[in-house]
Amino acid sequence: MSTPQEHQETARVVTHFSGLLATHGASARSLDWGSRHSQETRFSVLAGVGDLAHRAILDVGCGLADLHAWLLAQGTPHHYVGLDITPAMVAQASLRFPDIAVHQGDALTSALFPQQSFDYVFASGLFYLRQTQPLAYLQDTVAKLFALCRRGLAFNSLSAWSPQQDPQEFYADPQAVLACCRALTPRLVLRHDYHPGDFTMYLYREPHA
Repeated sequence: MSTPQEHQETARVVTHFSGLLATHGASARSLDWGSRHSQETRFSVLAGVGDLAHRAILDVGCGLADLHAWLLAQGTPHHYVGLDITPAMVAQASLRFPDIAVHQGDALTSALFPQQSFDYVFASGLFYLRQTQPLAYLQDTVAKLFALCRRGLAFNSLSAWSPQQDPQEFYADPQAVLACCRALTPRLVLRHDYHPGDFTMYLYREPHA
């Protein structure tokens, strides 16, 4: 059951992204990315988790389903499902791509999908706005998302090793996140090689490909 704090967090995030979408329209700015290039850099790193061709994927915090568009542009056929907490984002993504399923819901509390429903699960930019117990929220959410994958999970976070930090955003300690993930599986990768303020984790089941 959601707590009052969870409801407050949800309302704040929905308000934030609804406002960005109203201001910027269907663009990377409405997802709070500095540029399309920075968004797509992270997509490229996330996609390094494995061979996504013809795989069933879940994109958590999907926004406008830009990951789906990016994979199509790469020539990667895939079976896509999106999940986002902001109703306006879900409506816009569904309008943009009427042939895919995009659901409204919270990653941690949603019961839309049974365990191991997808080959790969992705979460990009999901944690940086969290204010209430952000590391615990990340840990619980990652465990929930890992339970939904058959092959692997890839997610990113702002990094506490970043030389520049916004006090209004959550920067996770990569070592603490690595320890959380190690409790789920020993088959994992920490990538901190593509941006000084960002890292990505790959978590795998066996076998992975």
